[in-house]
Amino acid sequence: MCIFITIKEAASLLGISTATLRRLEKDEEVKGYGIRVYYTPGGQRRYLKSEIEQFYLNNKGFAGRIGFGERPALLVIDCINAFTSKQSPLSGDWDEEIKKINMLITAAHKAGCPVIFSHSYYVGDSQGMHLFSKKIKGIEALELNSDGVKLDPRMKAIKSDNHIYSKFLSVYYQTELLEILENNHCDTLIISGFSTSGSVRVVASETIQYGIKPIVPLEAVGDRDIHVHRNNLADIERKVADVLPVTEIIDYLNSK
Repeated sequence: MCIFITIKEAASLLGISTATLRRLEKDEEVKGYGIRVYYTPGGQRRYLKSEIEQFYLNNKGFAGRIGFGERPALLVIDCINAFTSKQSPLSGDWDEEIKKINMLITAAHKAGCPVIFSHSYYVGDSQGMHLFSKKIKGIEALELNSDGVKLDPRMKAIKSDNHIYSKFLSVYYQTELLEILENNHCDTLIISGFSTSGSVRVVASETIQYGIKPIVPLEAVGDRDIHVHRNNLADIERKVADVLPVTEIIDYLNSK
C-alpha cells in the first residue's frame, strides 16, 4: 500500500524546511534527493513516505550487503494488544505496519518457513524487571497471562506457529528462539514488529553474532517516534542487518 504524506510531514522526515523542499523541486522531483512530487487534483503536493525512507537508507556510508540465505524464518515481535491497542500506555500507531507484517506472515506460511511470535511480559518479582520498570512507564500492562500479552487478533497466525515469551529487549534472552532457529537449520531471520529502537535493534545485533543473516523489512517495523525510528533503521542498516523493502523480502520468500 502506498502511503502519501504532506509537504510538512515530508520536510520533517528529511530534516529541512518546507520552503527548502519547495525550492528544491524541479520537474516534479526533489533535486538531490531523487524523491518524486505528486499533486492532488486540488494542486497540493504529496510525497511517498517509502521513497523518503529509502533515500535515508541509501545514504548509509560504509554499509555493505549481507544477503539472503537458504532457510529463512520470520520473527514477529510484540504484535500484542499492549503494543497495538489505543487504550494501552505502550501503544503506537502501527496499523499500516501490521498490514505489512501480515503480508510477510502469509508469504512465510506459503513458503513453509517457521513463523515465530514473541510476546513481551512483565513479572514484578524480578530485580531486573523492577529496574526496567523505572525506565519504561506502563510496563505493568505486560503482566503475564493478561490480555495485554495476547496476540493482536488481526495477526494471521496459524496453529503451527511458534510463540515465545520474553522479559527484556533481547528476544534471545531466556527464550527458545535460538533453539527454534537451530532445530530448523535457519540461516536467515526476518525481524519484524516493535519497536525499532528496542527489541528489533537488539535482536538484529544479536542475530548476526550467531552467524544468522538478519533482515529487517523497512515497512514492517515501527517505533513510537518517527525520528527515533528513522535513525535506528539507518544505523541498523549501517552496522548489523540488511534493511529491505517488504516487496523484496516477499519475492525472496516466494522463491523458496
